[in-house]
Order: sequence, then C-alpha cells, then structure tokens
Amino acid sequence: MRKSIYSSLVFLAFLSGLIVAESFPQRLSLENLSSQAIKLSLTLPTPSNYELLQTEDFSLWSEFTSGIASENPILFEVPVTSSPRFFQAQWSIDEFTISIDAPPFPIKVGDETTLLSQATSRGQPVSGLGMRWAIDRTDIASVNAMTGQVNALSPGVATITLESEDGTLVTRKLVVVANHRSAPQALYAFFGLDDALPIASIFLCFQAPGKDGMPITFTHSLNPADVTPDKFRVITASGAKLMVECATLSPAVDGNENKTVLLIGDLGNEQVDPIDPPRKVLVVGDLFTAEDQPGGPQNLVGAELEVVSLFDFVRYAYAEVIPEEKWGQSVPAGAPAGAPIWMVQTTWQGGITPINGDTTGETERQFQRIGMAQDDGKVTPVIPFAITDLGDNDNHHELWVAGSGVPLWVEMDSEIVQDPRGDPNAADRIFIAHP
Repeated sequence: MRKSIYSSLVFLAFLSGLIVAESFPQRLSLENLSSQAIKLSLTLPTPSNYELLQTEDFSLWSEFTSGIASENPILFEVPVTSSPRFFQAQWSIDEFTISIDAPPFPIKVGDETTLLSQATSRGQPVSGLGMRWAIDRTDIASVNAMTGQVNALSPGVATITLESEDGTLVTRKLVVVANHRSAPQALYAFFGLDDALPIASIFLCFQAPGKDGMPITFTHSLNPADVTPDKFRVITASGAKLMVECATLSPAVDGNENKTVLLIGDLGNEQVDPIDPPRKVLVVGDLFTAEDQPGGPQNLVGAELEVVSLFDFVRYAYAEVIPEEKWGQSVPAGAPAGAPIWMVQTTWQGGITPINGDTTGETERQFQRIGMAQDDGKVTPVIPFAITDLGDNDNHHELWVAGSGVPLWVEMDSEIVQDPRGDPNAADRIFIAHP
C-alpha cells in the first residue's frame, strides 16, 4: 500500500497559474515516515499565497490546506489510506516585480562580472524565488543561467533577460567594448606600392626610392630598438621567402604611435612579370611591445600577417581611445561646452589622403562617425568635432568626439580617402579599443 501511494503521488507546482519549468526548483515533495504515514514538504518563495489541493481520481479536487508562506519548508503529515491520493500546489505573490541591477558600463572584452537581481512584493524582498538568466547574443557575451555570471567575448550590445518562475521577464542591455589591454596582435600587412616608392622616401631609407613599400600594423606600440630588417620575412604566392632591406617606424613616430613598421625592399610583384605577389609576413625575431602589459612587454615573435593586395581598398586597421593623460595637446576648438571629451586614434592599413585634395582635415572629419553607446544600449552616430595629427604622411589620425556614453565603433563612408597608389577606401566600421 505504501509503495502504491508513493509511486502514484503526482505533484504539480504552479505560480500565478503557470506550470513551473523543470529548471526551476521543485516545490512539492514527499518522504516516507512509516508504513502508516508520509510527509509532504511544500517549499515556496516567501512571502507567497498558497493552496494545496488533493484528489483521489483527478476528476474532483478539494482543498487540503491554504495560507501564506512565511517560513520554509511547510510540512504536512498525511496518513496512508487504501486509495491513492494526489496533491497539487498552487501559489502566487502579491504585487510581484523583478528587476536587474545596473551592470557595469561598459564591460570590456575578457572581463567577468556577476549580474544581480531583485524580487519584491509590496516593496519588500522576496526570498527563495527561482530565476533564470539568458542572453540574446552569445557571440558578444555568455551568461550562467543560474548565477548570472557574465563573460564578455566580443564588442557589441547584447540583451540580458531575467525570467522568474511565473514567466515574468525583465531585460537589460549590456554594452561590451574592445579591450586594448588584451594580448597585443599583429593586424595587417598592406602592399601599398610595388616598385614605386617616391624619391622623398630616401629620408626613410637610403635605398628606398623605386622599391616596394609595405606598412605592417600592430595593436600596440613597439620597442624601436627591436625594429630591424632581419626580424621580418615576406612569403610570396610561390612560397619564396624574401628578405627585407629596410624596416622603420617612420613616419609614424609621434606620441601614441610606433605601431606601424614600414618594410622596404623587393617584396614580391603584383603588376610586373613574373607575377608573384606577397601573401604573408612573418615576424622571425624578437619584437617586443613598448607598452606595459599584464606580465610586462610582450614578444610578437612568431606572428603572421596576411598581406592586403595591392589592388584592394584601404581600410581601418585599429582604433583606440587615448586616455587624457596621453593626449599631449589641449582640446581642439569646437568642443561643446560641458560635454565629456574623448580622443580616438584611428590606424589605417596604410597612409591615406583625401581624394578631393583637401588638406584641412574637414573632408575626413565630416565623413566619419563614432558610435556613442549609452548604458541603455542605444548607440548614436556622432560626427567628430575635430580631427588632428594630419599632414605627417603616416597612417594615424586623431578624432575628437564629445557627448555622453562611450565610443563603441568608428566608421567612414566609401571613396573619401585614398592610399599612395590612388586606390580609394571602402566603407568601413571598426570597434574601438578602450584602455
């Protein structure tokens, strides 16, 4: 008899009339006390209104007991009878609300944080409530369904959802920005000129005029003493390994630069027979970063850079927020009064100039936008109020933007600037790294 009652007992937990999902806590359970009795345990969030129903045949339910859960568990001793008995718990919480505390803003790629929630009834905390976390963009961040721990994976805006047992949903935006403190990376090798470096390049390297020019970009500044030709090899389409005749950080040597190495020499042919274009650049010797990283300067030996073809459009290579203590200049004119100011340094794959010949910077300024992300997830494109670091023939520019929020990305319309060969830029957008 005892086995029959135990195995036939059905318990269904309800919250506000909705069946509880399997991943939420089991609310109604039983335990054998003796051959004559079983113990029912009802564990509910507190406070909550409950009603425990019973039936023998599922056709007619009657109330077993009801009340308000103010402590847990609520225990009942049920005598064993000759007929099976079934129990069902229904419960609800008055004026119930849930909310998500504001997450860190922004969170950087690689960071972890734990989101917190609040459940209240008539303004008082509700304890013991089952909650489940989810996120709509698992490429941007992951979230532990039970604990709310978030791991930031890539830049962007994601929606965090918190669901309680009754099906109540609440959402919050999570803004993730690129992290300049991540491990330094080799970005691009740009085959800018094929046997076409101008006479003026003699000031960069004595043998440069008439040779190939290939700027290679990195996310972090390099130690100038490490930048020597023997540290690099160029691999062509045929597999040939070519030596570099000259390697220099010039002309990109201003403050916050030293991230672009100009390789000079016979580095492959893409428009002169025999056609054998460069495909890859290898870092074959010690090449240390100059910036402090967790664990100290990082060695980029072993890095490989894919070569951007001579005929491809020029694009952004990198963009980062420069902290105020590294600006090295006062804020340019035109800044809105009282608004937060940001400097964003853009690094292009190679040197660029406006297609229309404008030397004032206005063309580049007007056709670039920085996406300013707010803590509610809204991203507003803002045109920089100024552009600096112009006219020095390198691939770095400084965009100045004002306003609330944080810079998430920068973009430019197509065919605004050109590389030294006269090839235009492609419409492009890149995420901005934060210190």
